[in-house]
Amino acid sequence: MAELARLLDAVHMAAEKLASTADTKVVLREVLSICVEATGAAGGSIYIHDPATKTLRFLHVLPDEVERKLERLDLPDDYGVAGDVFQSGKTQVNTYGTEGDPHRKAIVRRTGLTVRNMITIPLQITGLKPIGIVQLVNKRLGTFDETDEAVLDTISDVATLAIMNSRMLDRSTKVAALEGMGRAAHDLANKAGVLVTFLPDFERNLDGLRAALAKGDANADAKFYMEMLQGTYEDVFAPYSQRVYRYAKLINDLAAGKELVPQRKVRNFATVVREAAQYMESSARRSHVRLAYDLQLDAPEFAFDDLYVIRIVENLVGNAIKAVNETIPDAWLAENGSDEEATYGSVRIQYRLAGENHILIVSDDGPGMSPGTIRQILGGSAKSSWEQSTGSGLGTKVITELASAHGAKLSIRSKLGEGSVFEVDFGTGEVPVLPKVETLARTRK
Repeated sequence: MAELARLLDAVHMAAEKLASTADTKVVLREVLSICVEATGAAGGSIYIHDPATKTLRFLHVLPDEVERKLERLDLPDDYGVAGDVFQSGKTQVNTYGTEGDPHRKAIVRRTGLTVRNMITIPLQITGLKPIGIVQLVNKRLGTFDETDEAVLDTISDVATLAIMNSRMLDRSTKVAALEGMGRAAHDLANKAGVLVTFLPDFERNLDGLRAALAKGDANADAKFYMEMLQGTYEDVFAPYSQRVYRYAKLINDLAAGKELVPQRKVRNFATVVREAAQYMESSARRSHVRLAYDLQLDAPEFAFDDLYVIRIVENLVGNAIKAVNETIPDAWLAENGSDEEATYGSVRIQYRLAGENHILIVSDDGPGMSPGTIRQILGGSAKSSWEQSTGSGLGTKVITELASAHGAKLSIRSKLGEGSVFEVDFGTGEVPVLPKVETLARTRK
């Protein structure tokens, strides 16, 4: 269960990069950091392929103290383990023992780091050639195994798309990016689907364990661990594996231009909004932005698709965080930039019942927008919801597409220099009922 939680956490971290507007090298370093953290590796390196020179360009190494001691050496794209993995598109695990990799004596001399075990993965979307590779070394506990391969394989899809997204230079490449998004999401959906297929077996085994404990005089420890297993299944395995699967399918449908059909279920709207916004807390702290909540928890429940709402909230809050961060003066950053607790501006997440309508509001202290930019966003043709950003505009497009498919109405109030207010009206929450079609019963004579 811990492995599943690790997978889902890693996928979420990598998915945040889909809307990244950072320089490609910055995104690559973040991707490497995610891979190191997700597998418990001591460090690693990332290479990106240069088709012109047929080399794997050495870009980043973690941890930082190792990077400072290494020369930046590019590799031929068919050289060594890195070249084998790049050419084949298949992950490779190597174990060298306590003496380390005999071919890496130079690294040992420069850094003092003995490479005992290593995993090398291709950065690729299924069906396309790799764009680079990631090498991780020295798993802190044990050796790299099939679970690490599965985690990295899933991250690779999302991370590769993040890298491709950050490379987009103008809107003319958006069609190609959407095609790539569709491929990645389709492959991710297949992998998440494997998790979903294991749910019935897991539940049956859990029932069997519960029955066995009920027959005998099980001690308190056994009962405790059974309860923990049950809780993990209910709180993590079942809901989050389904959510990963549904999210991948949703992105695939968006990219393919398919009709979106929300799965409505009666829920507490404020709880779902709070959960989605809290996912953005770490991003807000890194950007020196405070998230403020004003949620009407006692509003009546109504039928909505929680995945649609989560994506709308995360995209709106993510855009607002970036907008506020854009306004921070360089002098303030120079003085406070290293302190994540220091905040410069805020993003407010509100939910209230206005009459019978359920209203979601996300407002920020950002630079604001011109009327022309607002028209572009509402028309689905905006490049970005903040003036200086070089983003692809896919974030705002997802918001408008999901709101429209759910029958919600998006409105924006903003002035340059005064921040922005995004309001999504989900209406009364009543599901439209299609008219019944009368049929004539035929009787045999």
